[in-house]
Amino acid sequence: MLDYLRRRRLRRAFRRYLGELGTALLKRYGPQDQFTVKQVLATIHDLHLDARFVAYAVALYRRDASSNCVALLGLDQPLLDSLRGEIALALFSGDGSYTVSDVLSLTRKSGWRGGPAPDWMANKHGRTSL
Repeated sequence: MLDYLRRRRLRRAFRRYLGELGTALLKRYGPQDQFTVKQVLATIHDLHLDARFVAYAVALYRRDASSNCVALLGLDQPLLDSLRGEIALALFSGDGSYTVSDVLSLTRKSGWRGGPAPDWMANKHGRTSL
């Protein structure tokens, strides 16, 4: 039962790390090859996301272990590589060489991108700028 609850919390946190954290990192710090551990931690704190699984967030947005990874999280390169492998199996068909732009491309919402007005009745009566 406890394992079920842990996996459920992990899935929920992971979804939020993908959806909210990625766009917030991009908005705050601009496009980068990889984000620093302190940037990820500060953004998680500011967004009030679940910090229990922060190692997964770092593995999503960071490729190489740094001194801050080891000092703040105890996350060395072999552990980071194993987390990245686990994420790659779930999201990228096992390709562990994913980048931040690959992660961010998963979160892009497809919506209306221009074109004719979606309200055909308004268009029929001439109430649009078409």
